Amino acid sequence: MTDTILIAAITFLAALAQGATGFGFAIIALPLLLLVMGNLDAVGLTIILSLLVSLILVPGLWRQAPRGPFTRLILGSVLGFPIGLVIFLQASLDWVRLAVGLVILFFAAWLAVSQRRAVRVQGSRKAGPAGRTWAEVAVGILSGAMTTALAMPGPPVMLYLSASGMAKAPVRACTLCLFALSYSIALVLQTAVGAIGPQIWQTAALAALPTILGAIIGHHLSGKLKESVFRTLVLSILLATGAFTTFLAILAW
Repeated sequence: MTDTILIAAITFLAALAQGATGFGFAIIALPLLLLVMGNLDAVGLTIILSLLVSLILVPGLWRQAPRGPFTRLILGSVLGFPIGLVIFLQASLDWVRLAVGLVILFFAAWLAVSQRRAVRVQGSRKAGPAGRTWAEVAVGILSGAMTTALAMPGPPVMLYLSASGMAKAPVRACTLCLFALSYSIALVLQTAVGAIGPQIWQTAALAALPTILGAIIGHHLSGKLKESVFRTLVLSILLATGAFTTFLAILAW
């Protein structure tokens, strides 16, 4: 009973963050679910509930997502999915905990540096189309691999789009639309290899309501967030969860 309450609280807060910022569910939920559940079922549960949040928030956002970057990110993700699945099937719980923590901290550091340099040069940056294309495909590959391995497609995409100078609204739309497709494919692949069983679906059903409520409330809060607050919130989420998860992983080794 205690675990059920904890899972409900975790998923509500994570969905609230994602509804408000466009990302954050997996980054907040996965490390805490790994702690509460104590096994890799937390990855499958995160995939299911992340998809639920994305499907709630995506309607109405498709038109706001920049078509070029979105298409190239999806293409890269498709290439990355099988890589991440192989990694997941070979991974242990301790390895996943450590990987989650380090990945989050790495991207948090990258975002902090990007913000210090004030990379907001949408109009002045003149990178060639081919360079931008390959960069977005590469980010998509990493995102796809992280989706099936760690249920975390967000950090590379979020940081790339933020560093590119894209505004809050298209960043949020692009990431949520990408998540909807990425988590759908990840769910099919994880189920196909037997990584998501009946027990995970039962837990997901219990956590569905708090997840939906968190996503809806967060969505209504999103319009009230200023651009500076949005970027600071992104960095804060990354730093806090990354440090906490890495600390727990090191203690376990």
